[in-house]
Amino acid sequence: MPDSCCAVGCTNRRGNKPGLCFYRIPSEREHPERRALWICAIKRGKGKQWQPSKYTRICSEHFVKGAKSDIPISPDWVPSVFTPATKKRKREKQHSGMKNKRVEEEEEDEEKKKKQAAVDVLLELSSVPRAKEEQQCTNRPCREKIERLKRECNGLWEENQRLKYIIRSGNFDDLALVKETFGK
Repeated sequence: MPDSCCAVGCTNRRGNKPGLCFYRIPSEREHPERRALWICAIKRGKGKQWQPSKYTRICSEHFVKGAKSDIPISPDWVPSVFTPATKKRKREKQHSGMKNKRVEEEEEDEEKKKKQAAVDVLLELSSVPRAKEEQQCTNRPCREKIERLKRECNGLWEENQRLKYIIRSGNFDDLALVKETFGK
């Protein structure tokens, strides 16, 4: 039986895209809190609460980094990347012909607000304070390594701040950001 993604509007199936992974919804017995968070994030069905079966899967495209994480503070602890398009909206677009320009602009503005809110949450989660003086070590190689790690940590903190500014400004080219960040 081929796996297909349970997210509303997602048409991904096992074998459609190389590198695409599918994940089971956490079990009620082993991870009840995480399961409840996943079900809430997936947002299926209206009225009664949707309950996935043991065969229900969600694809890796619904995770920020493209894979689930078992670290509770990670943004990929729960799937969070969902497109606003639903099957109903797709059908409406097919039958309605040309959409009102104002309605399209409102939908684009709403999408931008949602993306910005997601970016803000992820940036807040990624905030790490600057390295501080902790405890003095009397071993010289140990002290040198600690100093080197502090410099590296502070450099990463400064880079994080610079990238936050670029992202919040909204005036960046994804390709230029990747080149600038990774030097490719």
